Amino acid sequence: MSQRVVITGLGAITALGEGAEALWQAVIQNRSGIGKVKLDENLEFPGGFWNDFDPEKFVTQRKALKVMARDIQLAVAAASLALDDASAKNLKEGHDRFGVIEGSGVLNHELDELAYSIQSSIGLDGKLDLKKFGSDGLPALFPLWLLKYLPNMPACHISILFDLQGPNNTITTGASAGLQAVGEAYRIIQRGAADLMLAGGAESKLNPVGVSEYQVLGVLSDCNGHDPRSMYRPFDVSANGFVIGEGSGFVVLEELEHAKKRAAKIYAEIVGFGSSNSSGRKIAMQAALREAGLSSKDLNYLQACGLGILKEDELESQAIQEVFNGASQLFVSASKPVMGFTGFSSGALDLIISTLSLRNQLIPPTMNFKRASKELGFQLVKRMPQKKTFNSAMTNAFGFNGQCVSMVTKIYEGR
Repeated sequence: MSQRVVITGLGAITALGEGAEALWQAVIQNRSGIGKVKLDENLEFPGGFWNDFDPEKFVTQRKALKVMARDIQLAVAAASLALDDASAKNLKEGHDRFGVIEGSGVLNHELDELAYSIQSSIGLDGKLDLKKFGSDGLPALFPLWLLKYLPNMPACHISILFDLQGPNNTITTGASAGLQAVGEAYRIIQRGAADLMLAGGAESKLNPVGVSEYQVLGVLSDCNGHDPRSMYRPFDVSANGFVIGEGSGFVVLEELEHAKKRAAKIYAEIVGFGSSNSSGRKIAMQAALREAGLSSKDLNYLQACGLGILKEDELESQAIQEVFNGASQLFVSASKPVMGFTGFSSGALDLIISTLSLRNQLIPPTMNFKRASKELGFQLVKRMPQKKTFNSAMTNAFGFNGQCVSMVTKIYEGR
C-alpha cells in the first residue's frame, strides 16, 4: 500500500522578493517583478531580478559562499524558507529519513572569473590558444572554481547545511526539472523510503552567458523599447518569447501520518503525477489525472506552463483541449509574466502558486493576455482573480525541447 503525501512547507525567492506569500500577493494583484537588469556597465536587459537578495542571511559561513554560484545561493535560501514554513528545520530525529531532490542543470559562470585565464591563454596571433589555456589558463583559475557550477551542488549544499541525510538526487530535465524533482520526491515517500523530502529548483541566467544562450535559441521576447512588464504574454496572439527571470522554489513533502503526528500545517495533498517526453503533454496530464482518480470533468483549475513562446503555447493549449474535451468548468491561469521565466525552478514556483490557489480558493489571472491566436477551448482567467470553490488543481511544467510533467493536488480533507 502506497503512502499518502502532503505538502507542509513552501519557500520561494523571486523578483518579487522573499517568501511564497510575496509571490502569491503579486500574482493575484497582477503585479510584475520584471524590469531592466544591468548586466554590466554597458548592457541592460529586461528580466525578473531581486536586487535586495542577501545570501549571507541564509548562509552564515562565508567560506561556503565562495563556492556557491548565485543559483546555489537562491536554492539554499528558498529551501531554508520552506523548512521554516514547515517547522521542519530543527527536528530532533529522523534526519536519515529526510532527503532532498533539486531540479538543476548547467549553472552559468561569471565572465570575470575567466578573464585572467583567457588573457593568459592568448597566442601570438591574438587568438585563444587552447594549448596555452590548458597549460597556463586553467591553473590560473580559483582552485575550487568548478565546484561552484556543478548541477548537483545545490542539493549537496542544502543537505549538508540542514543535515538532511535521506535520499539525495539531482534532476536535470530542463525547464520541467523543478516539478519533476517534486514528483520524484513524491514517489520516494509513496514507496516508504523517506518520511520527509525537500524538493524544488533554482536558476539564475541573468548574466551575459545565460542571456546569450537564450539569444542564440531565439526564444527571448523583443521588448523593442516597450515596458518589459507588458511584453511577456502567454497564450496571446502577440506572444514572441519569454522574459528571463531568476528564482528558486522549494516545497516540503511529508508522509501524511508523520505530518499528523507532529501537528504540521498541511497545504494540500499530492494525488497524481505524470511525465513523458518532449511531445508528451497530453500523456503527462492524463497520467496525473488517472493516478488521482479524477476524470477530466472533475478538475476545475489548471496552472498552465504558459511559456510565452507562441508555438509552445499552442501545443499546450491543444493538449489541454484534447484532455479536457473543451470542458467549460476548467479555469486556466499562467503566471510567468509576474516573475519571468525562471528555468529549472519555474515548475516548482508554479506548484507553489497552485497550492496557494487551492488554499485560498482563488484562481489567479494571467497578465498581459488580450487575444488568443486560436480558440483556446477553456477559460483563461485574465484581469482579475476568480473566486471559486474547487477541490483539486493541476500544475504543468513543459520544457521546450524537454520533458513534460504534470501534477495533481487536492485539498486535504482531514481523514
